[in-house]
Amino acid sequence: MDNAGQHNPIVDTNTQEEVLTLSEIASYLKVSDKTILRMAQSGEIPSAKVSGQWRFLRSFINDWLETKMYLASTESLQRVVNTVEVVIPLSRLVSPERVLMDIQPGPKEEILRRLVRPLGEGGVVPDVDDYYERLLQREEMVSTALGRGIAFPHVRHPDQAPAQSPTIVLGICRPGTDFDSLDGNPTHVFALCCSSSEAMHLRLLAKVTLLLRSDGMMDRLRNANDAKEVTRHLIAADWELSISL
Repeated sequence: MDNAGQHNPIVDTNTQEEVLTLSEIASYLKVSDKTILRMAQSGEIPSAKVSGQWRFLRSFINDWLETKMYLASTESLQRVVNTVEVVIPLSRLVSPERVLMDIQPGPKEEILRRLVRPLGEGGVVPDVDDYYERLLQREEMVSTALGRGIAFPHVRHPDQAPAQSPTIVLGICRPGTDFDSLDGNPTHVFALCCSSSEAMHLRLLAKVTLLLRSDGMMDRLRNANDAKEVTRHLIAADWELSISL
């Protein structure tokens, strides 16, 4: 096997990871084959050469895409959000019952347990213990705290979280906590995006990223008096973005 680039995964044929070809990845990311070839050759995208052919693990690509999405332009994120016939309104994704104002600094295990609780209480995820374990396994691979005080906990494969409907659980930790953020700073906001669809998961991530990057949004969330005020801020920001773009 001929690997290229420091981010290239090793393809393990004994796993159930989905291995995709160059053309399949190009179709998945909606770019040309030539673009993917250039990115693979330069080590820009996670890839590996097997018998002279480029191969890609879907899960590695999704991890890479999530990180890229957080740094993407507002226009690019909005295109991701709008790549469905019906855009789900934020008011259906984030309800006051799933906004947690009392996240306390502490171990990842405690924070994740707190975040999944509303999903069990609302019947969104039937087996919260299994879902929690999968969230923890994902964190052990690499932290979902991407920086700027924000973390996006999620399972490695969305279809492992049989959510009844797309849902976001938002957790606020006012003082901040160590969540192994990539930039080394404390994490204040946790956005747990729960969906059984890879495409919907990426759209949820894009939508939340857009909202949390709005000017002053992080301070407004940290200083909110209650969960209803948090949802009002998010819905107002969602409305402003839909008008301006």
